[in-house]
Amino acid sequence: MRKQLTVGSLIPGRSDVQMSSPAPVPMHTHTSLKKTDPARPQSEQKLVQVKQRSQTMPVRYTPSETLLQAALTQDQPIAYKCQQGHCGKCSVQIVAGASLLDTPTGQEKAKLGEKLATGYRLACQSTFRSSIPT
Repeated sequence: MRKQLTVGSLIPGRSDVQMSSPAPVPMHTHTSLKKTDPARPQSEQKLVQVKQRSQTMPVRYTPSETLLQAALTQDQPIAYKCQQGHCGKCSVQIVAGASLLDTPTGQEKAKLGEKLATGYRLACQSTFRSSIPT
């Protein structure tokens, strides 16, 4: 049994510390964002497949978020630095699902140039469409 400390038990000279078992700690279930939606078959889930440094990873469609924000929320290991489109460290190649993204920003055009034509995007600047046709 552990001593339960209270404000009163910390007063010098007071020795009536209550003895009780520790209060149960509420357990919160943590829902991993890596899991797929069980209500929707994986083939129907909207994903963008990105490739960075020879590693391909899926990023689930998250309306109006940047590709980088969604990837980090989903525990995908995308390398990044400035998050403003200046450094280019978050450059990824879109392998599949490019139609889920908005058109490239001016920052992407300036940084990537001709690489845009081969599917490269800046994850920090590429934004998921706010809605997609069903």
